[in-house]
Amino acid sequence: MGHSTLVQFFTYNIVGIVNTVIGFSIIFLLMFMGLNAISSNLIGYAIGAVLSYHLNKKYTFKSTKNSKTQAMQFFSVLLISYLLNLLTLQWLLNFLNPYLAQLCSATVYTLSAFLLAKFMVFKS
Repeated sequence: MGHSTLVQFFTYNIVGIVNTVIGFSIIFLLMFMGLNAISSNLIGYAIGAVLSYHLNKKYTFKSTKNSKTQAMQFFSVLLISYLLNLLTLQWLLNFLNPYLAQLCSATVYTLSAFLLAKFMVFKS
């Protein structure tokens, strides 16, 4: 990875911390209220996706494009990453408690979303 990619990855992770706090707060609140882990995960990630697009576009990748195509590409990347997250979550739920499974599957989501966003959506 080049220097600019490392800076972007660092910024992406800072933005991700904000998304994570908001997303997991929503996920865990919904689970606490009785909603199942899969539905809670879907709602939390959907809300986080909208926030992620705006913050990453502006701060991580400094994109000035204002296109619907770029937004659709970004949400497609998040959908792919979410599906990878969901598969991981469903597998981990077989042997981990739901809270730890959520945290572990988030790693798959983070890495895949960054790489796809950088090289497909916000490519230089």
